[in-house]
Amino acid sequence: MDQRPLRCAPDIFMARADEDIVVLDLVNDRYDGLFDAAEAVRLDGRGGLSPADDHIRSELIATGLAVEGPVGPADRPIPPPRREVEADPRPPAQDIGRAAIVLSSATLKFRGKRLRELVNIAHPIRGPAPYDEARLSRLVGAARIARTWIPFEGECLQRAFLLRAYLASQGVTTDWIFGVRTWPFAAHCWLQIGDLLVGDRLARASQFTPIMRV
Repeated sequence: MDQRPLRCAPDIFMARADEDIVVLDLVNDRYDGLFDAAEAVRLDGRGGLSPADDHIRSELIATGLAVEGPVGPADRPIPPPRREVEADPRPPAQDIGRAAIVLSSATLKFRGKRLRELVNIAHPIRGPAPYDEARLSRLVGAARIARTWIPFEGECLQRAFLLRAYLASQGVTTDWIFGVRTWPFAAHCWLQIGDLLVGDRLARASQFTPIMRV
């Protein structure tokens, strides 16, 4: 058995969902399923792969899903969300105004982009400023009110992209988490700071297994 380390190929992400493995191909903007493959390929949660035998190892490399090499020091498991920010229902009007401006600008960046382009867009952090959950509550509440004026708002992808842009403009750095589930298949995305869920509901996000963080 070949013991050299193996990891997901660049722009390939994998997550175990029950007995299956879900594959996110960021370049081709698609999800695929490796059914009943969870025992054949073990995932370490950081991008590292442990195939059950050399034949499976060769197939992973030949199909472009894996490459030889260790995971990097920056790769780390994605923590599941365990708590959530409650949006302030009455944030200051000035926060709502700022949110409306940033969300409108971010909407122009969002339109017509594929997933790979969206995750590669850097939202400059102005600050970065210290934050507490009370401030986060006001910011999330302001964005929630302001986004009702944003055209075509609705899908989680756009909501998370816009909220991330607004929080970055206020000095708050977030992780953008993508999750999956199977039978039936569904994908979702949300923002986190550590294990703190930002701008979504814990009851919804906890139904999905994280597959990618950006």
